[in-house]
Amino acid sequence: MSVITDPYDLKPADVYRQARTVAAKTSRGTDGNWYRDPGDIACQWHIWFDGGREVCSATFSRSDNCWRQGPPLPLASLTTGDDIQSFLGDLMSPTYFGHKPRALGVILHVADEFSLAEVASGPEIAGETADDLNVLRYNLVDSPKDFLADRDVSVDTISWRLLPFWGAPGGQTRYTAVSLPRSRETFLGKLVEGGEEWRIPVRVAVTSAPMEALASLALLKPELRGGGLIAFPYLKYTAVFALNASGELRSARSLAHRGGNPLPSSFGDILWNMGVAAELITNDGAGQLLPNVVIISPNSAVLNEAVRDLEAYSLKRQRIVTHALDLSSHPTTGSLPGNRPEFLPYDAGAASQVGSGSLSKSETFRSLWDGWATQNFFNTAKIDTQYPTLADLRLLRFSSWFVGLLGISLVAMAGYGIYGLFTAMRHPSWELTEAQVSATKAKHEKLFVEEKQIDVTDLLMKPRSQGWTTLELIMQLFPEDAGVRLEDFGYEVKPVTATVPAGPRPKAAPGTKPAGPQTFGITREWTFKGLAKPKALDLLNNLNSQRGLTALFDQVFKATNDSSLAPDPSRQVRLVLTQNTNPRFDVKASAGEAAKDPSLTFPYAFEAVISQTLTEKDPLALPTGKPF
Repeated sequence: MSVITDPYDLKPADVYRQARTVAAKTSRGTDGNWYRDPGDIACQWHIWFDGGREVCSATFSRSDNCWRQGPPLPLASLTTGDDIQSFLGDLMSPTYFGHKPRALGVILHVADEFSLAEVASGPEIAGETADDLNVLRYNLVDSPKDFLADRDVSVDTISWRLLPFWGAPGGQTRYTAVSLPRSRETFLGKLVEGGEEWRIPVRVAVTSAPMEALASLALLKPELRGGGLIAFPYLKYTAVFALNASGELRSARSLAHRGGNPLPSSFGDILWNMGVAAELITNDGAGQLLPNVVIISPNSAVLNEAVRDLEAYSLKRQRIVTHALDLSSHPTTGSLPGNRPEFLPYDAGAASQVGSGSLSKSETFRSLWDGWATQNFFNTAKIDTQYPTLADLRLLRFSSWFVGLLGISLVAMAGYGIYGLFTAMRHPSWELTEAQVSATKAKHEKLFVEEKQIDVTDLLMKPRSQGWTTLELIMQLFPEDAGVRLEDFGYEVKPVTATVPAGPRPKAAPGTKPAGPQTFGITREWTFKGLAKPKALDLLNNLNSQRGLTALFDQVFKATNDSSLAPDPSRQVRLVLTQNTNPRFDVKASAGEAAKDPSLTFPYAFEAVISQTLTEKDPLALPTGKPF
């Protein structure tokens, strides 16, 4: 794999070329494991070390939830990164996972240092809510100097991650920064490079062993009540965490070991002072008491030494109730290599049991198991930003397929064009004589004439004026009880003379198909004369509007399905209405007189002319030519 350059330092064309190189020489575009966290990968290699001569190496297969002893790892290789190819070769065989892994997650559990640093305070650093903590958490990764109280730190040799104190009361420190050295990043970087050479995803992480051990307390002692001090002795220091009665984390300390001792000096005094600060001291009637100090370790000798030291302190100074938890015989860690509790947050079976205890219901342990305990001190995001994202590589692959498909299409089109040209050149029409060509032209012209005659005949035969639809129009216009006496009716169809062509139509060129038949518009008029009673005036006035007239034509069209009556924006419909008094109306006419002359009972007379204009572009326009 060639050296990757930061894309922000490249021109767009160089970024594209680098992305094509990554897509061609790695499996990043087809394997999503390149973009997953190490703890989410099916095959994992866990490395735990505390600064001693031996390194605990373990493998974990998520598919069968099985832990195995990993390949032996010399301490020198962990520092220098030598023999990486040999380690990868062993891990990529079925020996350590029961099958050949497709990707590898490497988690380095650092137990040789646990340093705590103060986070700067200020209005821009709140940390009161979960959102504030997440913002501070990522700011501490990106720009630690801006958020640490000590600005004179080296970001090239140390990494910091946030540890909140979820149980800290108001006015006290609510978080601290955990720091780890970056001395093992050379080893991890060579693992990543080896994975790229093998075209196998290798994802790496560096974690703080004490933070993972604290999270495991939810499984090691799930029913812990009343709070207490939790101590994890390591080779060089002892990590102590103070929990309140609700199981929330209040404070943490790292106690260094001096002179090769397995415990810190003045261990009892320090624990008592932490208990006082965390408000854990009680009074049982016989005096003050620190009721709950739990010391957790897989080393029985260290546990015995710690118990003896605190028992002696209780007899001479202050009373402390000590509980030793030996992980070498604990059922939860029995299947873990080295009985290391730091491996539990990655065990899928153990994670499913976290919610069963009362301790796991606290916000502290919910948050720890939600990712706070397994924070990655190795800034993999900085490496990932130099590579194209999975979406970018998939888009690049799709574009390559599209370009290939486009090339094939162009070749196919060119081939089809050449084939069509070759076929046209070999057509028998090229061998026709002049007489045969003339006969063919005459035949085509005759067919064109016949086609025109058919088109003109079809236009002429279209139903424009049907008697029964006219009667239906009258019935819809004047219902039986409308109070109208119709005395005269007329219907007339007239051409729109302005659209009739003035001269002869130009003929089509010989051998070509002529244009369609020329048409002209028509106007249809319905004339109504009659008498009306007062209630009929509303009907006539409603028709004397464009909306009412259009509604009438639409009503008749739906009743008759006559397309000539269908409303259309290109068809103009108008009404001319004249209303007068009926001179023959006699308000005093008797029933006998009304029976002889019904017009005596109608007070009004009217004349209405409805006209409909169809333009020359209307489908029902009349052709100008004759069919034969």
